[in-house]
Amino acid sequence: MSRSPRNARPVVIAGGGIGGLACALGLAQRGFRVTVLEQAQEFGELGAGIQLGPNAFHVFDALGVGGLVKRDAVFIERLLMMDGVSGEEVISIPIDAGFRRRFGNPYAVIHRADIHGALLEGCRAIPAVELRTRAKVTGFDRDNRGVSVALEGGERIAAAALVGADGLYSKVRARIVGDGDPPASGHMCYRAVLPAGDMPKALRWAAATLWAAPNTHIVHYPLRGWKLFNLVATVVRDAAMGGHNEEAAPEEVLPLFAKNCALPMRLMRTPTVFRRWMLRFRPPVPNWTDGPVTLLGDAAHPMLQYMAQGACMALEDAMCLAVATDEADGDFAAAFERYQSLRLVRTARVQLSAIMLGHLFHADGVARLVRNEIYRARTPASYHQALDWIYSAPEYVVTANPKAASRRDAAAKRTAPAKRRPAARAATRKAPAQRRAGAKRR
Repeated sequence: MSRSPRNARPVVIAGGGIGGLACALGLAQRGFRVTVLEQAQEFGELGAGIQLGPNAFHVFDALGVGGLVKRDAVFIERLLMMDGVSGEEVISIPIDAGFRRRFGNPYAVIHRADIHGALLEGCRAIPAVELRTRAKVTGFDRDNRGVSVALEGGERIAAAALVGADGLYSKVRARIVGDGDPPASGHMCYRAVLPAGDMPKALRWAAATLWAAPNTHIVHYPLRGWKLFNLVATVVRDAAMGGHNEEAAPEEVLPLFAKNCALPMRLMRTPTVFRRWMLRFRPPVPNWTDGPVTLLGDAAHPMLQYMAQGACMALEDAMCLAVATDEADGDFAAAFERYQSLRLVRTARVQLSAIMLGHLFHADGVARLVRNEIYRARTPASYHQALDWIYSAPEYVVTANPKAASRRDAAAKRTAPAKRRPAARAATRKAPAQRRAGAKRR
């Protein structure tokens, strides 16, 4: 950046994942010097596929990497929920041109590494961002000028502020919240990525598809220009179980999903090996900030995957934090307090909604039949209305993206009530337009 940084001491971000890099990019674009500390040997992203709602794309656009992310995304046509027992379609939500107009951006699926790569490219283009690997944050102390950040090996960094984007086992959270390691949720995921040619032809759908069955569900969708398919199968098991990216043989996995009908089971028999992940969860907490130190993403509000919003919430966090810091003109304690006040209820709502949605997915017996009856009666418009709270970008994201703000203003003008004319004149002038509109509808 050509101008001098607004802060002599850097803002240190613990964690170089999607949320940490987005936060670094947002702060640096507003003139703040940032140091990102990643504990791994290189910047990268574990996992495979991820779903992105329009609210995430608004953040990417505001950060200037929307084009890069969209280049690598697959723009599916529907969100589907199938009954895994009967094989019937229960929910079909079109994510078509009308959806994109309503929410200002598309819904897509993408490989996590492609998102991470776009953000990393954006950070590397700004000299105000320092990227360090093999740098694990172990703690911090407050001082009169900011924060002294402790690293493994004894090094300390004098920082203006500290953002803990260091995930589920956050060392920054340990100091602020002090609630120990996150407990196992009992929700075990088995993941696999399949070459498109191995995907059963009957399931090569342009959709993010979920097969809901008692105590289990199976999700699949295309990736990387339809060259791959992502498969994630979840079962609710004993909460004492562990597992983190460990191999699991089909002999372990298939019996757990045996209540599903033939078509999803054909898919489940395709991988020769799965990767096992035990999901972890924390309930919402009322505070994740301590002066010029705060948390972001999973470090602040880890959630189960049922809303497909974990990364989206981290991205919104990043933009909100950057905007609040800019508006507070570098008063990090005030900025972080404002950031938390804006994010607390929204992220907690997603956390709790994901739990409730998981219960619906895993319904059994009469509850399963009731679920199907309720959702079969809904229209696409009703689904879009129900999703408005989550897919509409918050104000601090919209205002950070001038293009989105102009689209919103234009939409508001289109839907604003017309100025009233005298009744007789209005009737004669409207009649031809109404006839044309009626003809188009027919």
